[in-house]
Amino acid sequence: MSPEESGARLLERMRVRLGFDTFADKHLLDFGCGVRFTQAIINSELPVGRYVGVDNHLPVIEFLLREVTDSRFEYVFLDAHHAMFNPNGDPLSSETTLPLEENEFDVACLFSVITHQNSTQSKHIFSLLHRYVCPDGYLFFTCFIDDTIAGFEDRSSEQNGGRCFYNTAFLTQLVESCGWRFLNHAPGEGPLIGDSFLFWSDVISDI
Repeated sequence: MSPEESGARLLERMRVRLGFDTFADKHLLDFGCGVRFTQAIINSELPVGRYVGVDNHLPVIEFLLREVTDSRFEYVFLDAHHAMFNPNGDPLSSETTLPLEENEFDVACLFSVITHQNSTQSKHIFSLLHRYVCPDGYLFFTCFIDDTIAGFEDRSSEQNGGRCFYNTAFLTQLVESCGWRFLNHAPGEGPLIGDSFLFWSDVISDI
């Protein structure tokens, strides 16, 4: 299917899981954004209140900043290190920030991002996003799950974050240690939709 079709399907699944009637009045923070959701929202005329995409691949962000003129959309380049995608970037840490107002977003989402992060990187990401989601907002992400392992495994031959798997209980505890509260987990559906997790930010974390 086209990027618009796959993006629209993923956004719709997330909307249903969140229990929203629409995204028209919502502020979305998309971490590891790529271009798919921008294409889906604009080309398929999907409603959204505000969309901020964050990515560590500079050409993608430069393209989006140049081509997207819709005032609902903003884009941020995060020069974060990743062995595959941005080897010269700065390692994520507890000091990493985004040039955004804190507590501004209804949802932070990550599609096919935690699938490429080790447990230390994931913890930094979950802690970072908690600062920017409002106290009653949500975290939605997809990942690879294997409950036969104790915690985390990188199954890429290069050990560079190419294909990372998590144990459900280990992952849940990791996310909750960053200030989120677990709501539910849904298994994947076919090649497009992986296992997905929904958490709630019911308290302000000082992590």
